[in-house]
Amino acid sequence: MIAVMVLLANLAHAQSHTPEISFLVTREGEFVLTDARADLPVSSALVWAVITDYEGYPRFISSMHESKVISRSPEGSVVEQKGHFSFMFFSRGIEARLVVSEFPPDLIVTRAIEGDFEVMNGRYELRQLGNSTRLSYSGRLVPKFSLPPLFGLSIARFILLRNFREMVDEILRRDAEARRVIRADG
Repeated sequence: MIAVMVLLANLAHAQSHTPEISFLVTREGEFVLTDARADLPVSSALVWAVITDYEGYPRFISSMHESKVISRSPEGSVVEQKGHFSFMFFSRGIEARLVVSEFPPDLIVTRAIEGDFEVMNGRYELRQLGNSTRLSYSGRLVPKFSLPPLFGLSIARFILLRNFREMVDEILRRDAEARRVIRADG
């Protein structure tokens, strides 16, 4: 049943003009591992701008209700995020405080220091490919809460894929908006 719902959601989304997303969620012991990639027909500067718009995340990531930069230093920014996710019968509020280290123009590394995860590490990498940018994400997490044993990985995949898709959609939306402005001015 869950596999059918995820398949239908993927098929419905594939009919839009969103670039293909490579996405894999696996379990390794207690860790949930994520690897995602999308080749986007936009500049790496735009991808960077969206990924580092931490306080803007609630506008385009549906499961996030609050995201604010608490402090900035040469070692990184501290970002506090709060949200809520649901999948069929499973629903949960989430809080995390992250240290985010930026290495412009192509690397962002995140690490949870407080919140609902024992471990939550992520890494965004950007690579210019001609007129496109490859956005890659890899992450490792261990929640402090229990995921249902039979469906836990499916729940994690559904939520993480939706978040990544929403990030990609925002990148494409901002690119389309910039192109409209250029055409209107030109």
